[in-house]
Amino acid sequence: MSLQWKVSHLDHMVICVSEGVVTLADFQDYLAALEKENALPFRKIFIATEGRSGMSDDDGKKLAVLLTKFLETEGLGPFAVVAGVKRNNELVAVFKSLATVRRPMRLFPDIHLARKWLDTRSTVRSGKSGGTS
Repeated sequence: MSLQWKVSHLDHMVICVSEGVVTLADFQDYLAALEKENALPFRKIFIATEGRSGMSDDDGKKLAVLLTKFLETEGLGPFAVVAGVKRNNELVAVFKSLATVRRPMRLFPDIHLARKWLDTRSTVRSGKSGGTS
């Protein structure tokens, strides 16, 4: 799998690491898992230093539609993308194309700066109940 993630309910944080070619199906699986865990509103760090995009422009549009749906129904927490010092432009381009999805999102050269920024952000409160925190 090109994406691996860890959900921390205690910290309201998700850390996802990309490796290899990342496809629309990978993002769909990731988002479905976060929805199942009631973690969509959590703060997220996405480490994109080793991943490459395998998505077409059409795939990017489909992902934007999916994210917009989640934003409207569940809420989406702030999203920090770690692109590395050399900046992984392949996956960064995907995230820049999603800038129309309204939620806090920033790019960082390392995880420490990303975590520092996220520490100043609170998670979005979802209307769903039943999750553990």
